Amino acid sequence: MSYRPFSGVQVLGAEHAPFAATLLVEALGQGTQPVRLTPDPALPEGGFRVEVPASGEVRIVGDPFAGLIYGVRDLLARATPAGLPVGTYDSAPGLPLRTLWTWDHSTNWDLRQLGLQEIGALNPYAKGADAFGADYRRLVDFCSAERIGGIVVYGLLRDAHGGVEAARELCEYANARGVRIIAGVGINAYGGVYFDGRHRYNLATWLRQRPDLAAELPKKVGFDIDEFGDLHFPASEYMMAACPSQPENLAWNRDAIDWLLDTLPVGGINFETGDYGSCACARCTAHTGGERTSWSYEAMRSVYPTLLDTARRTGPAGVPLRHLVEVYWDNIFDLEAQRPLADLPDDVAYQYCVNRGFWYDNRDRLTAEHVAALPHTTNVLRTHAGSQWNRQRHSWVPEMYTDMATRTAAAGMRGLTIFAEASAYHPTNEVSYLAYARFSWNPELAWADFWRDEVAPRFGGSAEAEAFRDGAALLDAPTADADALGKVRGDALAMVAATSGEVQRRWLWLAERAARHAHSAGQTSVV
Repeated sequence: MSYRPFSGVQVLGAEHAPFAATLLVEALGQGTQPVRLTPDPALPEGGFRVEVPASGEVRIVGDPFAGLIYGVRDLLARATPAGLPVGTYDSAPGLPLRTLWTWDHSTNWDLRQLGLQEIGALNPYAKGADAFGADYRRLVDFCSAERIGGIVVYGLLRDAHGGVEAARELCEYANARGVRIIAGVGINAYGGVYFDGRHRYNLATWLRQRPDLAAELPKKVGFDIDEFGDLHFPASEYMMAACPSQPENLAWNRDAIDWLLDTLPVGGINFETGDYGSCACARCTAHTGGERTSWSYEAMRSVYPTLLDTARRTGPAGVPLRHLVEVYWDNIFDLEAQRPLADLPDDVAYQYCVNRGFWYDNRDRLTAEHVAALPHTTNVLRTHAGSQWNRQRHSWVPEMYTDMATRTAAAGMRGLTIFAEASAYHPTNEVSYLAYARFSWNPELAWADFWRDEVAPRFGGSAEAEAFRDGAALLDAPTADADALGKVRGDALAMVAATSGEVQRRWLWLAERAARHAHSAGQTSVV
């Protein structure tokens, strides 16, 4: 391989991707060697091509939103002291829809903040207002560096962390870095467009003005997940719900979507009609024929055609907005139940969630034939696995994310969505997120190559990485006793003494975590 020396760049076409141009100059210096950035709308989102001739212009071609940024990062990653490798390199995502899912209140990427929460779906925001930006900017930076296309944010609009201005600042920061901020929006549930605040498009504010439009919910508001157990939501404004059969509510939701897209440069919307109880009024019961689950397919059919038509717009960098429609969990193989969805628009993505146990019991059923039989052509898998909802918020799950990415791609699904509320400071989360990023980009990547290139160096070697994995697994074992956990702590401290830098930090995390678990496992009474 030949290399071309590079001592400084003159960026041509910087206006197409200012952040990409900044990355080039910061890494290679300002100079006279030309590098041209060229947008190509025909490329898939994130797709790019890098051309490094022996002389003349270096050319980076990418889709207008993220591809130029990814291309620049790829070029810089290939740079050596001898210069840039001469040749042409191109890449595109195997799963086009790569998305991280979050609630604002339990997204903890700046771990210096007070008010951290580890679980919840309808929580108040307990941190200071500036923490919202501090957390999400770090998550955006991670996504931009690791080629993850978007972040769903439930609670994007909330008075407690700055309302419209804070949300706008986040969207602009993310758009510049090729990351979509996808607004999590509850339709007739989950607070509406403006999750928390005295705002005309906050659901509680609307229903206080029009209590006659409220849904009739069951006595128990919540749901049950096998891996978590029975979940009850506390009685509060957050869990108020509107009746989907009332035309006034549809008009209000339509106006709210218009307002959102007129007000914020979001990259799309994650639509949800609520999963904590379906309306039991006479109108809704007549429509559903007695359908009684914690969500309603008929409610989805009654509202989405109007709302998706309203939301069909061009977004940042002139590319279409990306909309995801929740189809809820552990039901991807129930084609009969999904029949009401068949008439919904086909130009958005339908997102099927699975839990850990359901996945392992049913993953062999996820075939190309089954995916072709789903009601729509663009389908995404989302999972609670690796999150608090499956008791895995800080668990080591890279093998599971790899399995999901490779199987969904082989079956013809278009994306994979995982939770990413916990910071990559936690090495278990870090490696799990990296597996998600690498295998959702390239589902044909070999696990051995991923382990060699990404995992082993982070722990001091391959055998050391295996030891870390085994120690982290013991943290999740309910039968692990204080002695076994104490041995993990001791082994980890030995690695702390033998390493330095980021490798040492990862082992220090395991030592502290094992010590915490050992203390709890051994403490049976208060002395």
